[in-house]
Amino acid sequence: MDLINQIFASYPTGVDLQLSDFTYSLSLQNPDFAMTLTVLLITFLLGFLVYVYSFVLVVREKSAPYPLWMHTFYCAADFMGIWVFLAAYDAVGGFWFFMLGVVGEIVWVGFEIFCLYHAVTTERRALFGENGTLKHAVLVTLAQIAIFFVSLNFLRVELGDVSMFKFWIFTQVIIVCAPGLFWRERGTRMGACWQLVVVLVLVAVMSFNPMGNMWSLISPYFAPENNPWYYVMGAVVFCFALYDVYIYAKLPKKPEVLPSGKKPIF
Repeated sequence: MDLINQIFASYPTGVDLQLSDFTYSLSLQNPDFAMTLTVLLITFLLGFLVYVYSFVLVVREKSAPYPLWMHTFYCAADFMGIWVFLAAYDAVGGFWFFMLGVVGEIVWVGFEIFCLYHAVTTERRALFGENGTLKHAVLVTLAQIAIFFVSLNFLRVELGDVSMFKFWIFTQVIIVCAPGLFWRERGTRMGACWQLVVVLVLVAVMSFNPMGNMWSLISPYFAPENNPWYYVMGAVVFCFALYDVYIYAKLPKKPEVLPSGKKPIF
């Protein structure tokens, strides 16, 4: 029983994620500022790339690498993030990271709206069936965004997550774990590419590396000794990243030339 309690009924004690963690860790006061900033920028860049590949693929190959529910989830989450980072920026009297977060979230929402537009137009038959109408597709999309927006805000509030960083890690979990399952079900490499597969593996490594990830470098709340479940989850997510590699490698190769006359994305 003691082992069960240790595994399932123990929580981080004496430490929590504070806005002051950001203002210290991401300032020159922190002796490890250069490393923290480098890891943060790489992690942000990978976050942009997972959606850059999404809209590039849907434009070139008429198919996106993610199911509809992922687009609506991220649209709701990132729209929420705009206001959370604005509130954090105001709460600390202005700090560059939170404004960077606001700008980043606006860009991400723009990416997601672009992909959702193509989901209800370019991909509508694949996602909603041969008889799926534009009206039906738009209504389903808006309904998903609405339920994700209210439920994710509720989860964030229940976590007491004023910076959204406790919640934000789940966006990393989903972006790595869900695509391979979707590709396997779809049965084709179209709408995905090796470059994206590599990015997903790097997302897993950068997000959960116990030697120093963005989360643990910013706050001791995410240190292995304080939050071991974070790294247990990371090990599982990394296995899913390898699964993405395995599934994509097994799928039939893309044609040399697309019906549009363009070459597919490697």
